[in-house]
Amino acid sequence: MHNIDLSFADLSNSFLENCDLKDSIFDQTILEKANLTTAYNFNINPTENKVINASFSKENLHGLLNQFKIKIQ
Repeated sequence: MHNIDLSFADLSNSFLENCDLKDSIFDQTILEKANLTTAYNFNINPTENKVINASFSKENLHGLLNQFKIKIQ
């Protein structure tokens, strides 16, 4: 699933199992209670998308923090 525009999509309660979301766009996307624990290569800004109670793995947290320029080691 590369280059998918998910702007304004309602993905509440969805399970994005093993999805490669490289270059996909998340803008005002509703991800409440979504499961992205096995998704990868995403870049989701939590201040511009609804991520309340969404699930992410420790390994993919960088996809939520890229825009903050935080170094994760």
